[in-house]
Amino acid sequence: GEHAKRAAVFESIISQMAKWTLDRSDQGPVYLGYRLGHIRNDGRVFRALVYNKGALTLHMLRRLIGDDTFFRGLRHFYTTWRFKKAGTEDVKAAFEAESGRELDRFFDRWIYGSTLPRLKFSYTAEPDAVIVRFEQIGEVFDVPVTVTLEYANSSTDIVVPVTEPVTTRRIPLSGTLRGVKANSDDAAPVVLVR
Repeated sequence: GEHAKRAAVFESIISQMAKWTLDRSDQGPVYLGYRLGHIRNDGRVFRALVYNKGALTLHMLRRLIGDDTFFRGLRHFYTTWRFKKAGTEDVKAAFEAESGRELDRFFDRWIYGSTLPRLKFSYTAEPDAVIVRFEQIGEVFDVPVTVTLEYANSSTDIVVPVTEPVTTRRIPLSGTLRGVKANSDDAAPVVLVR
């Protein structure tokens, strides 16, 4: 049904993006490359790295702008470019049109760049809320980071769009806080620095 169709469109666009990324990149994504450096010369591994970069970039965009906007952007892109040759700029234009936000920096950093966001994470607990703070060291990226609030018997994940040199967010608590973690799901390719 609709879900399978969405998934198929998503897959095909990811593979498109992966190809464009491959054209532009001579190194493969840094965040996977350093782990697999010893097999960097293997072409298949290289292609897999780059494919993952395209997929990851789209996944991050989805987490940044939200599902509804993301799928509207995909539809916009798909109906415009269905039978034509498109490039990264066209993908960007479709998502900008649907989200009403400027995505130059997002695409520049993630598609054409090869560095990673360096983030300092801290938090302050209040009686009924926690204030989380991300400071970007160096280049500013747009990156969605999962913050996990740990309670006695449960935990809650909140996606915080980190888009400024310093991003703070006040999150209401639903119990006695045991701890707070950033990016414990590893969904964001970031380097957490002390």
